[in-house]
Amino acid sequence: MEELGCQPNVVSYSTIIRRLCKDGMVSKALDVFSEMEDKKIQPNVFAYNGLIHGLCISSTINEAMELFNKMVERKIMPDTFTYSILVDAFCKEGNVLGAKVILKMMIQEGLIPNIITYNSLMDGYCLRNELDKARKLFDFIIRGCKPTLYSYNIMIHGYCKNERMDEAEQLLNSMLGNHLTPNTVTYTTMINGFCQAGRLKDAQKILKKMSGEGCSPNIVTYCTLLDCLCARGQLDAALALFQVLESSRLKPGVVAYNILLDGLWRAGRGDEAREMFSKLNRDNCLQLNTRTYNTAINGLCRQGFVDEAYELFRKMEGDGCLPDGGSYNVIIHGFLRHKDPLEAMDLIHEMVSKGFSADARTMTLLIELVPKNQLDHPIFQKLLRGPDIKSHKIGSSGLSAAAAAAAATQGTC
Repeated sequence: MEELGCQPNVVSYSTIIRRLCKDGMVSKALDVFSEMEDKKIQPNVFAYNGLIHGLCISSTINEAMELFNKMVERKIMPDTFTYSILVDAFCKEGNVLGAKVILKMMIQEGLIPNIITYNSLMDGYCLRNELDKARKLFDFIIRGCKPTLYSYNIMIHGYCKNERMDEAEQLLNSMLGNHLTPNTVTYTTMINGFCQAGRLKDAQKILKKMSGEGCSPNIVTYCTLLDCLCARGQLDAALALFQVLESSRLKPGVVAYNILLDGLWRAGRGDEAREMFSKLNRDNCLQLNTRTYNTAINGLCRQGFVDEAYELFRKMEGDGCLPDGGSYNVIIHGFLRHKDPLEAMDLIHEMVSKGFSADARTMTLLIELVPKNQLDHPIFQKLLRGPDIKSHKIGSSGLSAAAAAAAATQGTC
């Protein structure tokens, strides 16, 4: 810009700072801010807001507060956005008291908190499971200003997280009265909440209601309910839901297949699981991941097909999936349970040499099944002394994990 004979001003600097912070380049934004000051260009509220926001996003709230204080000292008056940024940052750190101090300062300066400010504070209460305080604030919002869809979603999520599903459903039903339409996030949160509370029929009703209201489920919605159905052994219902997903515009991804494969293995329907796994491998239309293989290896071991599981374990790397700690632990479990425990020795040695740790189940089986005189072997001693005994969960993922993974990965089958 300067090379073209154009001198940057406060507007151009502010724009650059906000862009850098948005892209996560906060350190570079700080350099630009310093350059701006070196050139005697007085930063305005927009420049400060951009940098304060960037610092808060990068979890450096102390630096953000230092900059805020510097801003006030220089007689650059913070605006509603400045205070809202800080309220949100304190709440995300679980420091609702700090957020309330900022809110008090804001009001003392004659600024009126907006719905964004209140939503942040309400979210802070929900994160701390202080639902009664959150609801009190929500009711205040309804009386004082118009709540947004996000306001409802925050409160519904708080209730669902604490399994207060009747109150969550009451809020869902009241949304239409306030001329707000629940979105996919609202319904998926409700489905997840009902699943966590063990109210599977209610979760299925919400899915039906969602479709009836013209709101399309996404892959997260399907995976959430699919995970719950499989965890509760309702495989026929899970398979029916999976068929609906297959016929939709979304198509199941690797996460959905992993959930269903694990459900089939756990329900003792190994033939169906084998057929599905083989089809995925054969059609090569979906990139299987390590969890897919671990699920199959675990399922085969559970049913006593350890040799077949071991063959798949050795094959997975050639298929582009590197074995992880979970892979080693499940095949070792199989060897310890169904073969001579000492045959697991080579696998244990290999696992340790690759830097993986035994999980708690492996350690328990070793102590139970390996002859005590063999536990003096250096490999076993290393495992027994190891401070880092990790738990490699195999099988159906937690709902939030399944949902997050589903949102990130979608297949093409």
